[in-house]
Amino acid sequence: MEVKVATDVGRVRENNEDSFWVGHQCLVVCDGMGGHLAGEVASELAVQTVKNYPFKGTDPQVEVRLAIEGAQKRILEMAGTEPAYNGMGTTITLAWLSPVEHGGAILTMGHVGDSRGYVFIDGVLTQLTSDHSVVGELLRSGTITSQEAREHAKRHVLTQALGSREIEIEMLCHVLPSGSLILLCTDGLSDVVDDAQISSLLEQAASCDNIAQELVDLANDLGGPDNITVIVARIP
Repeated sequence: MEVKVATDVGRVRENNEDSFWVGHQCLVVCDGMGGHLAGEVASELAVQTVKNYPFKGTDPQVEVRLAIEGAQKRILEMAGTEPAYNGMGTTITLAWLSPVEHGGAILTMGHVGDSRGYVFIDGVLTQLTSDHSVVGELLRSGTITSQEAREHAKRHVLTQALGSREIEIEMLCHVLPSGSLILLCTDGLSDVVDDAQISSLLEQAASCDNIAQELVDLANDLGGPDNITVIVARIP
């Protein structure tokens, strides 16, 4: 599996509260939130918990869920013992890839928050995850349009994240053909770069040294109002 990664603080923020990790079969991206430095702590804690989880790959649905639940537990424990971290939280999008014998892979994804998971297959970009946000719910109900969602005053208000008292992990499973691209990103990308622009760049992925960096650069060119983290993986 060929993986490209890029992260940047953006043009407005002073520190980067995003965290990520790329393992042999695992990809994870987190976008922290909270008071001074607490967002960084929450996202890094979630990533470290996933990194240390003893994945065996025998039951990815169960293992991905348990890894995310472990991250939730650690964040709540630290928030409960350190007053400075009270109320901290983070999104998480975690992908586990199980290779298929003659090419392709089975993608198992667990997700909480509004960091997104996409696939790009035969020139078509598909968002797999749902945004766990006020605007995401309005969009799914048909109350607002996608354009209105991009400009809505509550577009950053999450309905759940790790660190919330109760979470409902969104679990997804898809069979991906050889050559598919998986894109994980924080909202620093998806809030400012629309699907058509993402698709246009992904079409050129094979000729780019680092397609993830190209996407980050575009988000910064469009204002870079938030931290930006992008992981792009090509399925062999």
